[in-house]
Amino acid sequence: MENVTNKTETSLATWNRVIEIYAPLHVRYPLGELIYKAGSYAAGTYLVSSGFVSEYNMPQKGRPEKSLLEILGPGDLIGLEVFLGGRTELHLSCARAITETELFFFERAAFMKLIEEEETIKSYCLSCLSYRFYSLKQGAFSPSNTPLEERVGRLLLGLAEKSGEHGAEGTVFLSPEVTRATLSQLLGVSTAKVDRAIAALPQISQVGEQMTLSPESLRCWLASATDVSKSSLKRLFDDG
Repeated sequence: MENVTNKTETSLATWNRVIEIYAPLHVRYPLGELIYKAGSYAAGTYLVSSGFVSEYNMPQKGRPEKSLLEILGPGDLIGLEVFLGGRTELHLSCARAITETELFFFERAAFMKLIEEEETIKSYCLSCLSYRFYSLKQGAFSPSNTPLEERVGRLLLGLAEKSGEHGAEGTVFLSPEVTRATLSQLLGVSTAKVDRAIAALPQISQVGEQMTLSPESLRCWLASATDVSKSSLKRLFDDG
């Protein structure tokens, strides 16, 4: 469990103890492999040990793009539908490995027992669900209506916050596994479009195999872009 590095030492100690006691199945998925799909039986919950997983909805009728919900990395849980108990036995979204990924799989009954016995894990699950609900509310704009530059910017910022390595003067180095091709797959657009979007964003560069960015500059740019989008939407309603 040494690879789970983006959580607090307390949560790492808790997960290490839980893994030792409950002995979840250690599984590996290669880049691009589907972990589960929406509508399939939710047999259990996964803890990401290393790598990245994309959680997304399938394209809606009339829209070619899938809807990216979240990028999950070391220390995150996927398959939390199990936590909802008898309200659903099916996965509500799809999950796919976007890099080579290692996970610990807790079978449904074992995970339910775990959250009954471990208040810390139960609280962690609730915080994960709350965060994802908040993220979904923030992403209220349809992907087809949000400029690609904003979508790429938010995706890069999220990856930087999850697992970026801090450099000098506020610079963050992304994992070498995060490439333009990876972003292209996640967003369902061509690599050329991703390149153009990155070129429009502030202070993003390539150092060897790693992309670097300034989170502060990117946040300011995104805040400004969001204000412009809201103003445009307001004018649209006013004109209507």
